[in-house]
Amino acid sequence: MKPSGTVLAAWRLLLESHRRLASQMDHDLREAHDLPLDWYDVLHQLNTSGGRLRMHELSAATLFSRTDCTRLVDRMAAAGLVERERASEDRRGVYAVLTPAGKDRLRAAAGSHLDDIQRLFGDHLRAEEIAALESGLARVVNAAENLAAT
Repeated sequence: MKPSGTVLAAWRLLLESHRRLASQMDHDLREAHDLPLDWYDVLHQLNTSGGRLRMHELSAATLFSRTDCTRLVDRMAAAGLVERERASEDRRGVYAVLTPAGKDRLRAAAGSHLDDIQRLFGDHLRAEEIAALESGLARVVNAAENLAAT
């Protein structure tokens, strides 16, 4: 079944809004905190997961490919924001671990990043539109997860 014109228009706007907002947020984080958006995402995911994740878990949480995630963690480790740690229970496994410096950088950038989310996204939508977006996009994500699991 082919999508309707309305579905195609909504899809295009979703892609365009993501591209534009991510680009602006990346610019703002770099300017204010010398921190790229993808680095912020890694720091945030590690912080919300208790400070450490296996590399494959971090890749899934950030939506980066495993190769891209590995390269990103390598650069962040060189900057002292994360460390790699061998898994004691599985010698082949590797954890990405948030360092105190990484936690400090995340904390310093979080306020302005949240302000950007409100300014660039939240301020342009009514409460009912936000609720509809959340509900609809949650269903799309759940359906995609179910497809990936099969």
